[in-house]
Amino acid sequence: MLDAICSVSMPASILRGSARALFARAMRLLLCPVVAGVVSVCSVDAQTVSSERSSADPKWWVSASLGEGQLKLESDQQRWERVPTFSIGFGLGRQIGPWARAGMEVDGWLLQAFDLNNPGVGESVGHVMAIGDALPLRRHGLFVRGGFGWSSYTNVRPAGSNGGGLAWMAGGGYEVPVSGSIRLVPSMGYSAGHLGNGGTPTPQTHFGYSVIEFKVGVLYRFGS
Repeated sequence: MLDAICSVSMPASILRGSARALFARAMRLLLCPVVAGVVSVCSVDAQTVSSERSSADPKWWVSASLGEGQLKLESDQQRWERVPTFSIGFGLGRQIGPWARAGMEVDGWLLQAFDLNNPGVGESVGHVMAIGDALPLRRHGLFVRGGFGWSSYTNVRPAGSNGGGLAWMAGGGYEVPVSGSIRLVPSMGYSAGHLGNGGTPTPQTHFGYSVIEFKVGVLYRFGS
């Protein structure tokens, strides 16, 4: 009797195991395409939203910044000590793709304040540059900047003179979102250039400058 029961129960258990295996296989065959389809649709939707957001972002930008520059003048005849100066800058440009932007920048450093009531007082260094920014971590607001342009020296004191020459700069900063179009931008940079053969008060040859500056600015994005 026991042998008969075993002979009947064993095939039943084998059939139940086979049925479960077939069911599991069928579910895998059914679910794999569904999961793959869902992932594909989500990926396409994410790319679409990202591209729409990127295309909707303002392309133009304008900025203004204030800070301090540690400026040093030097020439073949003399080297001055590096001195703290008031620094001001303005910029305008356009976004070029998601990882770069280009524009123009005007910076100035005041060595001696100008006085409208005294035309014989005032000394400054400035530059106008074409700049390019790389944004390797755009989501985090980091950028690296380089520029090339023209520097100028102004000295209206009686024994002073003016000059100018080629200049370059390198720096970087961090954008902190304030609103949808406004960013607070702390930055630092290094700039150097030639100022001709002018100088104070004795004429200087290979007259130039270098400056290390720290600024805080506001950047506004607009247009399309």
